[in-house]
This record gives sequence, structure tokens and C-alpha cells, in this order.
Amino acid sequence: MKKIITALALATALTSNASASDQSRPSIGIGYGLDNGGVISLHGDFSIADKVNNEPVKVRLGWDHYSQGYGFGNTNYSWSYNVFYGGAYYDFNRALKLDSKIHPFAGLGIGFGNAHCSGPWCNNVGSPTVGGLYYLIGAQYDLTPNVNAELNVNGWGGLTIGANLKF
Repeated sequence: MKKIITALALATALTSNASASDQSRPSIGIGYGLDNGGVISLHGDFSIADKVNNEPVKVRLGWDHYSQGYGFGNTNYSWSYNVFYGGAYYDFNRALKLDSKIHPFAGLGIGFGNAHCSGPWCNNVGSPTVGGLYYLIGAQYDLTPNVNAELNVNGWGGLTIGANLKF
């Protein structure tokens, strides 16, 4: 009996419909951008469809970190950046009538943060404020109902690959 229940559970799991993931659920994600010497990005996405006539709009709040090194020998120095950002993006899946697993999106936002210089050339350099307009264009692909892969181009990370976990 135990083997039959295990086999039924396995068959149900393998044949369940994973394509109908709920896009209104909040998610957290991580990404790695190829610009600026490599950008680590952490973000959270939250649906605001109920506030905008049930249009597929999400808010993204996040943090990007990157650093860039300069010089050579004893003159090495680097700048380290932390940028906090927030914005909204539109999911074009419904408008383009695509497979329910594919979610192209585009959005805008604003970011702010600081930069810190380290090294021998940074004696009298402060920590300037950085930031500005943030753009986000990309696509998400549902791997499972709770996980999607994301490829995007954005203001600080450039071409970025990552994953999102829905909860």
C-alpha cells in the first residue's frame, strides 16, 4: 500500500500543471549584472494590480551593489557603490497573448545610494550620493509555480540574469 501511495504522489507531482503560476504573489529575487564590473542585485516584487484596474503591474524594491577598481601597483584604488531603488513594471503577457509561463516586462523607477572610495588616492574624497532614473526591461520564465528565471537589462546592472522565489 505504501508503494502505491508513493507512486500516486509521484505521478501527481509530475503531471500537475505548473504553467498556471500565480503572478500576483509577492516574490524575492537575486540577480547578477554584467555591467560595472559585476553587480549583485537583491529585490522584492509586489503586485499592485488591485490599485490599477487589475492591470498586471508590479512594484520592485531593491538593492544593487558593485565596485570598480582602478590603477596599478601601489596606486590601486576602488569605488564601491550601494544603490537602493524602487519602481514599477508592466507584465505584457496578457496583452501579447503569450504562453502563461513567459512574462516580458518593462518599467521605470528611481534609485539613490552612495559611493565609497578606498585606497591610497582616496584621502580627501567623500562619499558622494549616486542614483537617478532606473529602467528595467526583460522577461521572466516560470520554471515551477514558485520559481522563475529572469533575464533583464537595467540601469545599473546592464544585462542581468537571476531568479525569483514566490511566496
